[in-house]
Amino acid sequence: MMQHNGKLLNSVSNERLAKLTDAKALEVKRQRQIAMARRDRPDFDQLARWVVASCKIGMEQVIRDSLGQQAIECWCPCERLRLPPRRGKPAIVVQRALFRGYVFVQVISDNEAYVGGMLASKLRSLMGQDGKPYLMPESLMRQLLLSAKTAERKHIEAGDVPPMPDVLGKQVAIRSGPFADFVVTVRKVLSKRGQVVVDVPLFGGMSEITMGIDAIAT
Repeated sequence: MMQHNGKLLNSVSNERLAKLTDAKALEVKRQRQIAMARRDRPDFDQLARWVVASCKIGMEQVIRDSLGQQAIECWCPCERLRLPPRRGKPAIVVQRALFRGYVFVQVISDNEAYVGGMLASKLRSLMGQDGKPYLMPESLMRQLLLSAKTAERKHIEAGDVPPMPDVLGKQVAIRSGPFADFVVTVRKVLSKRGQVVVDVPLFGGMSEITMGIDAIAT
């Protein structure tokens, strides 16, 4: 009986060891794939392009930080919002992703890098068509990055909200920021925040962007 139990325990131990070995092999393979998306890959500065990845709304900054810790270039432009007092608690200022549900990832534009970026985080997909990720135009990315570096987005304090014109459903021109001179359609009016939601041609299609009413010509 003891001999039988010994054989059984030995069999279980061997099975666990095999599973651990398989798990380690899979993790080694995963890390090799992730390495293909890192910024230290040879010729990264010359070959890398920005792609747009979708993620769960509210997870943008978490994913940005996670990718950054793995040496993968990720950008998530944010805006500052002042949340009004609630239930006896004071007003607070929070940061929220400007492009909700999206982050920008810079990788060498090949399948190995795309797979590595997806494996390294909780991204849902890469924006694109016919199985090919959409590569952001370099001129537009320069505008976006420059705008984020040179001007900190301002939040609107309670009582400072400007009067809101009747622009819902209308086409207006953006007069400042990285999308200056774009003609866009207003989809929502956020009167209490002094903001509007507009459709901007991005990521190979139309994307909703929130901006202050003072950023558009009415």
